[in-house]
Amino acid sequence: MVNPLARLCRMSLSSQILLGLALGIALGLFVGEPVRVLQPVADIYIRLLQMTVLPYLVTSLIIAFGQINLADAKRIFSSGGSILVVVWIVTAAVLVSLPLALPKLLSAAFFSEALVHPAEPLSLTDLYFTANPFDSLSRNVVPAVVVFSCLLGIGLMALPDKESLLAPMRTWNAAIVRITEFIINLTPIGVFAIVAIAAGTVNLAMLAKLEAYFILFAAAALLLTLWILPLLVTAVTPFSYREVVGIARDALLTAFMTNSAFIVLPILIERSKALLKRHQLHDERSDSAVEVLIPVMFNFPNAGKLLTLLFIPCGAWLSGRVLEADEYASLIAVGIPSYFAKAQVALPFLLDYFGLPIDLFELYLPTAALTGKFDSLATAMNLVVFGLLGAAGICGFAKFDPRRIARAFLAMVVGTVIVVVFLRLLLGAVVNTDYDLDASLKRMHRATLHPDSVVHHSMPDLEPEYAGLAPLQRIRQRGSLRIGYDPNNLPMSFINESGDLVGFDVELSEDLAESLGVRAEFVPIGWPQLPQLLETGLVDVMPGVWFRPYWFSLLRLSRPYFTATMGLAVRDDRRDRFQSLYALRHSSGLKIGVPLDSAQIRPSMEYYFKGSDVEFVTVEFWDTFFRGELPELDGFLLPAEHASAWTMVHPHYTVVVPQPNPVRVPTGFAMAFDAGPLVDVVNEWVLFADEAGQVRTQYEHWILGDGTQSREPRWSIMRNVLGWGRETNPAN
Repeated sequence: MVNPLARLCRMSLSSQILLGLALGIALGLFVGEPVRVLQPVADIYIRLLQMTVLPYLVTSLIIAFGQINLADAKRIFSSGGSILVVVWIVTAAVLVSLPLALPKLLSAAFFSEALVHPAEPLSLTDLYFTANPFDSLSRNVVPAVVVFSCLLGIGLMALPDKESLLAPMRTWNAAIVRITEFIINLTPIGVFAIVAIAAGTVNLAMLAKLEAYFILFAAAALLLTLWILPLLVTAVTPFSYREVVGIARDALLTAFMTNSAFIVLPILIERSKALLKRHQLHDERSDSAVEVLIPVMFNFPNAGKLLTLLFIPCGAWLSGRVLEADEYASLIAVGIPSYFAKAQVALPFLLDYFGLPIDLFELYLPTAALTGKFDSLATAMNLVVFGLLGAAGICGFAKFDPRRIARAFLAMVVGTVIVVVFLRLLLGAVVNTDYDLDASLKRMHRATLHPDSVVHHSMPDLEPEYAGLAPLQRIRQRGSLRIGYDPNNLPMSFINESGDLVGFDVELSEDLAESLGVRAEFVPIGWPQLPQLLETGLVDVMPGVWFRPYWFSLLRLSRPYFTATMGLAVRDDRRDRFQSLYALRHSSGLKIGVPLDSAQIRPSMEYYFKGSDVEFVTVEFWDTFFRGELPELDGFLLPAEHASAWTMVHPHYTVVVPQPNPVRVPTGFAMAFDAGPLVDVVNEWVLFADEAGQVRTQYEHWILGDGTQSREPRWSIMRNVLGWGRETNPAN
């Protein structure tokens, strides 16, 4: 009988990695979130891989440049530049082709704090040039490390005794390669831990929302990695398709599982050199071409890095629009240069450039855990292509046979068409394009239960027995805090589908009443009548009142408990006119709606529209604008937090916060002028609630949309099928 351990040891590394992948998925699905105990194993494996890369990168670049002359260096970079342009062209073709498979979709989103923060500026200087290379090494600023290492290698070129330094560096690199090979053999264990954690903890709701993006991204990566990029090599070199894919197989799997092509750079270099040796094309110049181009080109926008540009057409699709042909041209022309920085820097800039909601970036951030695997896969293959084609160009074994090139080009086109048609059918079958975010908003329920709250749906009668009492005395004798509410003020106060009054201001007001030792009693109000209602005692407090001069002579305001950001609600197709202060201040012929009375938001109006030809139209409330009853208005000026919720109910509208330095609007509780001690009590509670995290909790629940997300632990076989570790609930 064959020993299972011996059989496992005889398996190829690729087979062991795939076995680790399968076992990791199985364990993650079975255990669920407790699988996080494997995180130290995954972290140790990743760090073992990372620890050898930068030392190898520095010395290999120094060796590669130091051992050649200036003429060869010029040829390497000329060849590398040509290859880079070709890769950009084929990648651009894939980026333009695959979004054709997307079905039609209507969408919107909750408010995102990213709306009010301008994109981080792109600084190529900081990225590529360092005043302290040791600092760049410690912070893994790879482009700056590459530039420093290249310059050091170039400085060695003309030195007569350079071999005395290069020889020990070669020994150093050989030792690092041996260490890396040993660590690569641990990949099945690392993959098992990494995949188990992902399978057990990934947010399934987020995956469902972005399933089309994931499918397109994976298809584009596989199309480039397994078809287009290898064909580029076979079209002009003596290498076969099987050889090109075969030498990179283990490195591709490792890069895929670890989400990093960077950590397999040493393996890619050595495997590329091994293929050159197999065809007897190996010499000092080919070695230098591979050793220079692979690490250097890693820092340029390659096929893998550029794949995340797919998020722009997918983000537009999620926002209910389709990029036009000229916009795709701009995506390539603007997107490629912007990817000299990281995607985290480039994508906010591109979202703003194409007039897409900046809160889409919040969706992108958690996707990197999955798309990064395919990104790394394509990057690793692209680096092999750079090395092999660069060596072919430098050493002269590239063959430009028109018929062979034409066959390869035709195969690329046919393969791409087949993939697009297949994706169109697949996405049409599996992607749910029904719009239901408005229903999700209406389904939101309270974060905290206050069962004794009372909600009036009409104005209660005056209570003569409390006449003449100070507000705080009246509240204590009545045993309730009367709170004004607007039943149509999303997401601050509104009636959900169960008929309950809910919202950000509602729950904070209930917390305030609870701290006073009384129940909450909600009274519907009309905003123009608010000062009179407070004065007569029909309402004790009104949450959500803006600090604006309009109110200062009519009522008292507590200290702010929340600060909103003034933005503009506009139709999706008019967004471009409102993106920046410059655009607003140089606009003409605009009609902008303002709520209740223009005096209360005059500072916002003057700041955003200073010097422009604009007409302001006073509207009591913005619901008529969103319902399309005021088509003459180009936009409506209101807090972005409010507007985001309204765009979920009316997804043909979007929210714009003009940059830079948008206007902030503090809000507090309104009380009567004679409220006296009640004002002090409310101020003390606001301070307490803010410091205790109550305000932030309700903000995340109602305004950021956490209240629509399930609080249940991730589904797992152990918990949800077998019932192990699940708390017994008599109600179930």
